[in-house]
Amino acid sequence: MIEKPKRILFLDFMRVLALFMMIQGHTTYDFLDLAIRDGKSPGINLWTSLRGYTAPFFMLVSGTVFTFLMLSQERPDGSNPRIKAGAKRIVTLLFWGYLLNFPLYVIGKIFTKEGLDQFLSVGVGQTFLTIFAIAAALYLFNSLTSEKEDAQQGLMKKLFKQDALNHLKFRERLFNKDFFTNEDRKKRLFSSFFYAVIISIPFLIISNLLTIEEKQRSLRVDVLHIIAIGLLTIMIIYSIAKHRRWIFGALSFILMISIIILFPLLHNVDYSHLPIFVAPYLNDFGTKSMFPLTPWLAYIFAGALLGLWLSSEVKKPKFDLRIGFKLAAIGIGFLLISRIGNAFEIYLYGKSYFWHDSPNLIYHRFGIVMCVGSVMAFLSLYFKDMPTFVKQMSRNTLWLYVGHLIIIYQIVKPIIGYQTRFSVPIVLVFIVGMFILMYLQTQVIIYVQKKGGYVSMFKSWFGKSSPKSVEK
Repeated sequence: MIEKPKRILFLDFMRVLALFMMIQGHTTYDFLDLAIRDGKSPGINLWTSLRGYTAPFFMLVSGTVFTFLMLSQERPDGSNPRIKAGAKRIVTLLFWGYLLNFPLYVIGKIFTKEGLDQFLSVGVGQTFLTIFAIAAALYLFNSLTSEKEDAQQGLMKKLFKQDALNHLKFRERLFNKDFFTNEDRKKRLFSSFFYAVIISIPFLIISNLLTIEEKQRSLRVDVLHIIAIGLLTIMIIYSIAKHRRWIFGALSFILMISIIILFPLLHNVDYSHLPIFVAPYLNDFGTKSMFPLTPWLAYIFAGALLGLWLSSEVKKPKFDLRIGFKLAAIGIGFLLISRIGNAFEIYLYGKSYFWHDSPNLIYHRFGIVMCVGSVMAFLSLYFKDMPTFVKQMSRNTLWLYVGHLIIIYQIVKPIIGYQTRFSVPIVLVFIVGMFILMYLQTQVIIYVQKKGGYVSMFKSWFGKSSPKSVEK
């Protein structure tokens, strides 16, 4: 029996704050009159400054929560249910990350003569390569998320044994004579290639119909992509570390420092010669990418380190009080490092690069997030719980993130016009309305979960009972 991980209340508080900052930030930015939003009033300057901490806050908290839950659910046999949940979350994040940027109007062109011509012009080699790549991704996903323990455990053990770097032994383990004899594995292979063929046809048509500008927009990297890559890396580090937490911490720290060091080196380099789906991950130089890997991935790894630390501190007495003081000390330390580094930068180069590509901005944001975490830890000493509806919303931040962007960019903006802006009072009404919609979306999510998912829910609507309900 696996002990249920202790809930850290101040992390819930931080997720609620991140959710509030995210929703009000996007709503205000997209609906407030430009003369006010881009002005220099004290209120706007304060709002702009606070908005700059939203993405770092959101990413760091995501890395912290994921790592803490993963380390808290380790099993003696080496398995971990968070691997399955994490794989699903990563695929979901990447799917919505790309879909939210995709020009949906292009889908209608698939069934036109132009779409047919584009499909017929695709080479055989490109077709088979696309099918194989999609099938491999589907097989890996199906294996990691399989309900059968041998599927996900077996795959991870094959990939991360101690002698996995030995090419011959790795190949022998992964492609032995018994590999294709397992019935469950054969079903996963067949279904992966079957769906890969179905997916590849519209994919090849659409990819050839898009213009260069549309491809750049649909492949730009967003917050969801960064969180997905960060969580995937954390899972890989965890599998390599094999329950040795000092290795997990050391690798996370090395990756975090590496990202920080690479930030000023990659920031202004032209990577237009690279594949169009790779360049947006490296920087925003002509790629229209809002969140390249550097520096944003550093916040995920910082969250992983915080989650690792919290997993060892959580069982100590007076946890919230101790963590509150320690987070405050760490936060102040990062703020001092940022100030000292900026002063050294001015001394060395004659000017500050703080708001451009300086690591000091990353340290500053680390410090702010840690100080806010300290405040939340102290608040958890006096507020032992949150209202149920707030707690429910904080646990569905991914879907609320997707939901509020769809409402803004796919529904409201097309109806009222992309250039339509409003005064402060009207925008405040919009913000309240958005939170009401997010509350309603949360209730829908909870209702679907209680019904056992969308498939079971639709079956119940049409009078067909699910297997679980028949057993009861």
